Amino acid sequence: MSVSDPAGAGEVAASRAGELDGRGARGVAVAGIVVAATGFVVQALVSRTASAADTALFLVFWSLLFAVVGITGGIQNESTRAVRASMQGDLPTGASGARVVPVGLAVGGLIAVAVLASSPLWASNVLQEHTVLGVVLVAAAALAFSGHASATGALAGAGSWKVYARVVGLESVVRLVLVVVVVVVSATLVNLMVASAVATGAWLLALATSRTTRSTLSMRADRPARRYVSGLGHAIVASSSTAVLVVGFPVLIQLTTPDDVVTAAAPLLLAISLTRAPLLLPLNAFQGVAITHFVEHPERRARTLTVIVGIVAVVGAVGAGLAALVGPWLMDVVLDQQIGPGILAALTGAGALLALLTLTGTAVLALGRHRVYSAGWAVASILAVVLLLPPWPLEERVLLSLWVSPLVGAAIHAAALVRSRAARSVG
Repeated sequence: MSVSDPAGAGEVAASRAGELDGRGARGVAVAGIVVAATGFVVQALVSRTASAADTALFLVFWSLLFAVVGITGGIQNESTRAVRASMQGDLPTGASGARVVPVGLAVGGLIAVAVLASSPLWASNVLQEHTVLGVVLVAAAALAFSGHASATGALAGAGSWKVYARVVGLESVVRLVLVVVVVVVSATLVNLMVASAVATGAWLLALATSRTTRSTLSMRADRPARRYVSGLGHAIVASSSTAVLVVGFPVLIQLTTPDDVVTAAAPLLLAISLTRAPLLLPLNAFQGVAITHFVEHPERRARTLTVIVGIVAVVGAVGAGLAALVGPWLMDVVLDQQIGPGILAALTGAGALLALLTLTGTAVLALGRHRVYSAGWAVASILAVVLLLPPWPLEERVLLSLWVSPLVGAAIHAAALVRSRAARSVG
């Protein structure tokens, strides 16, 4: 997937208005589909080529990797909001906004240090094999992906949708290519871990070949560095919770469940990941679009959010029905795993609730309500852990956790949105 754009500077200038045209929308949609599809293919390849035990271990590492990488999603969302607001002239006269990519990389470095420093507390419980290598790979990925998150966030804020879509899709395509090479040459657990983590640096290819991507290095936020970092902190709290609920859930299962139960739960772990991907990964790709729209058109926020939530509800209901009808067959034929239709339908419905939490959070962030944004996600993630603790069968704990926690978090966001709308009406 090429990210070269000889006329890059011109595209940035042309997109200053930030409106998403038809080609840009198609590009973002395709990027979201590519992210979801490549993740499915990678997990399918591993499931078909590795042993059941190695598949379970890889899925836990995959979950840990994307949970930590997902923390940097807060950098992307806040970069999008800050660059869009800065382009609208929200920065006070005479003030100088922070450069979003260098600051994002610095924050990513702090996340990497935190991973390394805290690893003695959790690594041996989460990574049963290749513990040191796994920790190093995850820390390096956190630093590398913080650059990706900063750059793509800045591109979305600037309205450079075509290049944004290419960079988002590039990372997933590079990962798929590396994993395919590993499967062909030597599909060991170590090689699969390395291939999955190395792809987080794919944005550097875009930086080397795209003038538009390089222009993000000079893009500024709507606030000075100290205030921008404070906003990033709240966004990272929220994205940490997002990462736990979206891709890090198998890690929570690992921490709250005996090892022998986890090793035998590869079908459930795969089902959790795969029932979320079709809705949540494309939605994550569109978060930058939603944030720029909400920042630029606050008067349309309620109507737009209502329409999107309706679409998510319909897609979730249809997806749950399809999961029950064809899911068990797909799991058996494609992934060589067996799981019941009721579980697949319930997991798909839980994915739709998580999408609802994501959307309400995006709207709250666009309002600049960073504390409420992080509070909704933090409460949801804490509740998800608490509901995994009772000594009940694993499937029951998983479903209760995945259904209740996003509903509570979304309710916190929705209350803030209602209060904000009421305040605007009074004003």
